[in-house]
Amino acid sequence: MPLMTEAGFGIGGAYGQGALRINNATVDYYSATQASVGFQIGAQQYAHVLIFQTDQALANFRSAPGWVAEAGAYYALPARGLAVGADTITAQQPVVAMIFGQSGLMAGASIAGTKYTRVIPSTF
Repeated sequence: MPLMTEAGFGIGGAYGQGALRINNATVDYYSATQASVGFQIGAQQYAHVLIFQTDQALANFRSAPGWVAEAGAYYALPARGLAVGADTITAQQPVVAMIFGQSGLMAGASIAGTKYTRVIPSTF
């Protein structure tokens, strides 16, 4: 997801859209919708990437209903950010998740659920 926008004050949410690329070719478009609850306050934008290390992990993602449970702690400042946590994709399958380019003012620790949904390209 090239750009996720997130905001929270106890209860939070985030949304973004991006493309699934295989061998440098776009094969699907997805939206990511996240809901969270915990000790959190602020707003931030960030990019995140899921890197599927095996064909089976990619096939499981593409055929799954899309929910990913998460827990983590994070902060974002105008000049830098950090996110630490675990989710059900990286804990059970050979997938690497990376977050980068954080900006905004946000801090907290929360439990979240993210749903990746395949979208039709004309709505992207």
